[in-house]
Amino acid sequence: MTSGDAQSGPSAPDNPGRTDAELLRAHVDGDPQAFNDLIRRHRDRLWAVALRTIGDREEAADAVQDALLSAHRGAAKFRGESAVTTWLHRIVVNACLDRIRRRQAHPTVPLPDGTR
Repeated sequence: MTSGDAQSGPSAPDNPGRTDAELLRAHVDGDPQAFNDLIRRHRDRLWAVALRTIGDREEAADAVQDALLSAHRGAAKFRGESAVTTWLHRIVVNACLDRIRRRQAHPTVPLPDGTR
């Protein structure tokens, strides 16, 4: 993968003509495949960030799902002041931190098993 500037970002071998920023803009403009291409390009890194941040595979998977939904819905708000990968990374970390905060606010307590 080649690196690009903060405005455009890298392009992937499977889609060498479109940068991350171009894919995100295409998604905002209604291209039904652009967001999938962007996420396919970065999914392994986003998964690694979530797993490292939250430490639990199931919670990390849920956090990535939450983050991708948030990114999909909020793509039009991307201002281009950072690389798209930085923006995605931040969304994933925030989703993980939200899950951690919720878990701490509502800790699970094991139910008694009924034996004494």
